[in-house]
Amino acid sequence: MTPFFLSQILAGLSFGLDLLAFQFIRRQCSLLTLACSTSLLAFHFWLLGEKSACGLMALAASRYLLAIVTTSQRVKGGFLCASVLCSGLTWQHPTDIFPLAGSLLMTIAAFQPTAAGLRLITLGGSLCWLINNVLAGSPMAIVMEGTFMLSTLVSYWRLKRGVAVGG
Repeated sequence: MTPFFLSQILAGLSFGLDLLAFQFIRRQCSLLTLACSTSLLAFHFWLLGEKSACGLMALAASRYLLAIVTTSQRVKGGFLCASVLCSGLTWQHPTDIFPLAGSLLMTIAAFQPTAAGLRLITLGGSLCWLINNVLAGSPMAIVMEGTFMLSTLVSYWRLKRGVAVGG
C-alpha cells in the first residue's frame, strides 16, 4: 500500500468523524469527536509530506481535548502562539499560510463558550483548510473539508431550530 493511498484512507475515516462532530448539541461531544478526527488528519498530512499541516493538526487534536474542559483565554492564547511557532518551524512554501490561518481560526472557535460560536468561526477555519487541501492535491481531504463545511452549516441551522443529536 502506498503512502498516498493510506493517507486517503485516513482522510476517509476522519471524514466520517467530521460528519458526526457537529451533530451533537454539547460542544464537549463535538470537541472530542474533532480531536479524534484531527489526529487522523495529522497522520494523513504526514504521509503526504505536508509538515506544517501535520504539525498543526497534531496541535489541533490536543487543543480540542483541552478545550473540552476550559474556555480560558490564556489557554487559547497559548495555542495561538503554538500554532504560529509550529508553522514557523515547519514552513516549506508560501501556501503554508493557509494551514496557519485555518489553525488560528479553529483555535479561536474551539475556545468559544457557545456551540453556535464554535460552529460559525469553524466555518472560516475550514475554508482555509479547504484551500490547503486543494493545493496539497488530496482528493479525499478536499471532499472531506467541503462536506465538513456543509455539515457544520446544517448543524448550525439545526442548533438554532433546537433539533440536534443529544450528547
